[in-house]
Amino acid sequence: MLIPAFSENKDSSMLLYFEAEGADITKMYNELEKTYVCFEKMNVAIKDGKKYVVLEINDSEA
Repeated sequence: MLIPAFSENKDSSMLLYFEAEGADITKMYNELEKTYVCFEKMNVAIKDGKKYVVLEINDSEA
């Protein structure tokens, strides 16, 4: 199971960042889809010069 390196809270969602430097992105996507079934969006992003796979999870209370 992949564990996020860090997260960010937005107004109506939470972003989970998974380190992706040198990783097989397709394999990460597949594993994350199985583990975090409640996500709304998934993409690759660069933050502070590092590559991450980012999951966005909507906050149902917002």
